[in-house]
Amino acid sequence: MADIQNLIKTINNKFTNNDSTVSKTYRDEPILKTAAQMANFTPPKYREMRNLVKSSPVFYAADAAQIFYEQGKFMEDHMDDYQYHGEFQSYYPTYRYMTDQQLRGYFSWRTKVRDGIIEKTSLSFVFVYIYELLMQIGVSSAEEGFYKIKNFWQNYKDIDLKINHYIKLWLKDYVIYNGLEKHLLDDFTDIHFDHAVLTLINCHSHSAGEVFSAMNSLSSYQLDNSRFYKLYSDDVEHVVYHVFAELTEYYHKNRKNSICEKFFGKIVTNSYVMFNSAVFYSHERHKDCVYEINAICKYRCKDGKWTYERFIFQKDKNKDIGELLKTIDFLMRQEYDFKSTLKVDKVKKVYQEIIQKVIRGLLEDKKKKAVPKIEIDISKLQTIRKTALETQNKLIVEDSEEVTISEPAADTKPVPDAMSVSKTESAAPADAANLSKIEYEFMKCLLCGKDYSDLVKSNGLMLSVLVDSINEKLFDIFSDMVLIFEGEKPELIEDYEAELKEIIL
Repeated sequence: MADIQNLIKTINNKFTNNDSTVSKTYRDEPILKTAAQMANFTPPKYREMRNLVKSSPVFYAADAAQIFYEQGKFMEDHMDDYQYHGEFQSYYPTYRYMTDQQLRGYFSWRTKVRDGIIEKTSLSFVFVYIYELLMQIGVSSAEEGFYKIKNFWQNYKDIDLKINHYIKLWLKDYVIYNGLEKHLLDDFTDIHFDHAVLTLINCHSHSAGEVFSAMNSLSSYQLDNSRFYKLYSDDVEHVVYHVFAELTEYYHKNRKNSICEKFFGKIVTNSYVMFNSAVFYSHERHKDCVYEINAICKYRCKDGKWTYERFIFQKDKNKDIGELLKTIDFLMRQEYDFKSTLKVDKVKKVYQEIIQKVIRGLLEDKKKKAVPKIEIDISKLQTIRKTALETQNKLIVEDSEEVTISEPAADTKPVPDAMSVSKTESAAPADAANLSKIEYEFMKCLLCGKDYSDLVKSNGLMLSVLVDSINEKLFDIFSDMVLIFEGEKPELIEDYEAELKEIIL
């Protein structure tokens, strides 16, 4: 080692000898250092950064966050290339707590990160880098800062999961603090909680499937895993939707608090610390503002202090909703005679009454829909009637010829032909439903259970045409057909029989 030092001394003496024959010209000369000396060498930029604290009296009164911010802005564009293999651990880490080697190790690691090379390092180095981005050190806009933090998190969480909890909280705060677009908050779990609660508050403007999904996502009892639900999913979603709607109305009329306040409590206003557990400083006071995430979640800044208004976010699933959904599952299995049942400790009376009412209403509707309904295409009736009338006219001509050829016996009263019957019918007064005399008599036969075949035959009418005509005339009253004719004999629709008797009889 002594030999190396002597060699360096000899070389340096040559550059600085005092021989009078050598003209004295002053210029920068290289200073040779050993490898050990180079390892401990610290570029002047770091000393300048440290001197910021010593040179300005303002810094003696400043807090650690402000000092960190000022030093970070000073080192904003600094790059280094230093092989550091040590560790750095500190609570609320900043530059002040790093040795010169640790500083060089941090900025060398940050240089690689900015070049897209993300390597494992001390967790305290990771937090220092995130703190910088929270204060927009090294970015040109707040939005750029958001994506840099998010992209770094998505890459580094595979290396160390410990950053997950803090990053999710700080990213949400970052969006709110900087007034960024609300869609950037979509990845955070408490936002999904708010959306589910809002769906229940506005249940009448959502589908049965949406209300069911919202309730199930909040519930301690996962109804979508029920065997009964898997077999009757549409029925269960229908019942859950209408039960919740009925409970909403019931609590509105009979209780001081709404059903949602029963489940989640009231909206509260609490003080809020932005970037909690982080080293954060803003060089200017935040303007007064309100950041409304949705109707039940707002953040407010007043005189630099933050508050938030919202339902208290519940990390655990809601037991009250779980009780309601399990009761629905229990009662539906009973009403459907399902082979496997559930055990429930106690069923609340108000729940039981409303749930059974909704279930039985659904089953009754399903029973009615099971009855086949025949629909007539009214647009085709005119064509059918025209064809039938042409056929009827041919029959009338044939009947007239027979009357001309065959004379009646002297002691027999003449039978009026079809033409005379037609004239008699048209002259008959119409009833209240605008039916002709024959149609009126035909309906009386049906309603009284009498035979109508002679009436139809004697007037030379086709039964299908007669039925169509009656259905069309009564459609204005019932908005539906009253007779069903499937080729054998017409039948009255039972639902309209009582009203028809009042009109006809």
